[in-house]
Amino acid sequence: MDFIETMLLKMENGKLKIENYEYHLERVKRTYEYFKWKMENGKLKIENRKWKMKNEKLRVRITYNQKGIKNIEYFPIKKREFKTFKVVNSNINYHLKYANREKLNSLKPKNVDEIIIIKNNLVTDTTISNLAFFTGSEWITPKYPLLKGTKREELIKKGFIKEEIIHKYDLKYFKKIAMINAILEFYEIKDYDIIF
Repeated sequence: MDFIETMLLKMENGKLKIENYEYHLERVKRTYEYFKWKMENGKLKIENRKWKMKNEKLRVRITYNQKGIKNIEYFPIKKREFKTFKVVNSNINYHLKYANREKLNSLKPKNVDEIIIIKNNLVTDTTISNLAFFTGSEWITPKYPLLKGTKREELIKKGFIKEEIIHKYDLKYFKKIAMINAILEFYEIKDYDIIF
């Protein structure tokens, strides 16, 4: 069984840096603990590659399993637009970042940019990100996401967003929506449609 970590590699003060590395490492540790696997030295062994980056950012995907890191891939970051969201009910379980995303991806119809997954009548995530909603005075994020994202964890600890129980019927009252993940970071969307 394989798992993935998708991380943002960027240039900072002339040095390459994995954004939120500690949060990614914690999530990998939680996966190892869940299966009672032993993690060598408590670290991810990321290759020290030399990249010619001029204020660029790269998406790094690490595939790992019980034996350790299986593969490291580097991708340019493509800008994407998200305007239409479809509400989809599902009992899917994705509390660990599995490499096999077939069940998750199968929830999304082709005619929308993304979906908002509802589980037990509560708002969770999209297929690629956590979510946050602007109430008019503050940003809130679902208390029970499918997957606890690294950027989401950072923003909660900094007090920028706070966890709330968000019901499906609350969606029509929010002023703005934001998608949160390691690559999009905090991607605020003001002009969007939610299809119920």
